[in-house]
Amino acid sequence: MFDRYELLSELGSGAAGKVYLARHLKLETYRAIKCISKTRSMPSSILSEANILAKLRHPGIPIVYDIEEDEAFYYIIEEYVEGESLEKLLWNTSVSQEYMIQIGIQLCGIVSFLHSQKPFPVLHQDLKPSHIIVCGNQVKLIDFGIASYITSRGKNYQNYGTKGFAAPEQYGEYELHTVSDIYAIGAIFSLYIKKHSHKSSPAFRHIAQKATRKNPNKRYKSAGELQQALTRALKQKGNRKEHLLKSISVVGAESGVGTTHIAIALTSFFNAGGANALYREIRSEKREKISNVVEQIGRSREAECEEDIVICRNFRGSESIGSGEDTLIFDYGAAVEEACMEEAEITVLVVNLSLWKREASMKAWQTLRCVPNLKIICNHSSPMEAREFAAFIGREVYCYPRDTMPFDGGREKEAFFTQMLSKEGRR
Repeated sequence: MFDRYELLSELGSGAAGKVYLARHLKLETYRAIKCISKTRSMPSSILSEANILAKLRHPGIPIVYDIEEDEAFYYIIEEYVEGESLEKLLWNTSVSQEYMIQIGIQLCGIVSFLHSQKPFPVLHQDLKPSHIIVCGNQVKLIDFGIASYITSRGKNYQNYGTKGFAAPEQYGEYELHTVSDIYAIGAIFSLYIKKHSHKSSPAFRHIAQKATRKNPNKRYKSAGELQQALTRALKQKGNRKEHLLKSISVVGAESGVGTTHIAIALTSFFNAGGANALYREIRSEKREKISNVVEQIGRSREAECEEDIVICRNFRGSESIGSGEDTLIFDYGAAVEEACMEEAEITVLVVNLSLWKREASMKAWQTLRCVPNLKIICNHSSPMEAREFAAFIGREVYCYPRDTMPFDGGREKEAFFTQMLSKEGRR
């Protein structure tokens, strides 16, 4: 070919053409040559792929050396990537979750590099296991056939990608943006979880679930944010009991189940035991009513203020985030979906299991079931109702004791929270 390359074997084929392994005659190095039929492809799309790749220099992206053409084909001459596709690896039952997370961390690094290009981010649009090659300890992302730049106006035309991995907006529901690639990464994780469910932790399932939200605004905001979540999941796997507890989300299945009461009691429990806990009421668009709990407590006679923190007995609350030393107790009210999106170390779901409240409790459980380290507190219900619900969902349910004053301690409440926090949230 062109007096420079000797074709050795076929590496693969697709709708537009074939990819060959070739040897550079003078340099005696290997190249991958993508042969694309002129009758099946638009010249602009071929040149676009070559031009995008030619400007990118990253260990996880193949180098484009040249582009040639004859009467029948275009030829893109690229770095030959020798390794095994993730598609093949996923069928291997020995692939651990830890290894999959490590691949995901590298993949996020490559995608973050693409999305940070100036003046316009690069969107891959076709992330899937067959386009990810694992070469020893290095992950390579290949096939930029429908990759494109995102201009300042956004990208509102569709190149459909691959069904099962392409984001919903690639089929016209939303404008395309960088979070479209985030969806595809989450879909790859979901495929691993489907094939290796016995190895998948709640934390990893939650990451996959958040990354594949139908609404782009509900996903991770960037590949870097997703990479950080994966890094935390990797560290927690080997160091789960050694790190200090920093965040607890409390959410109710519906309004009136006692979410705020229990969040205040939990904050007071931590502070009574010598830990610095800080209560925060989360404001969200879906929350029906914002009660301004901290402000109301601050108006009571017993309360005092230290800078922006309201203190009442063992309770500490603030509108700000607090210091890095605080255990943060987030009160989500009945905003179940909002709490599901967060990555608290513990999520507490408060339910009322009375007959007319059970449907809302089941719906909230279904939404939060993949959240890591989930605790379920039954409030205003009988122990028998709690046992029936626990048997049905296969998870432990804790019956909250009768409590009229959340600021006060007591042996019963202390024993309750100690028992609940000492066990993992799965049965």
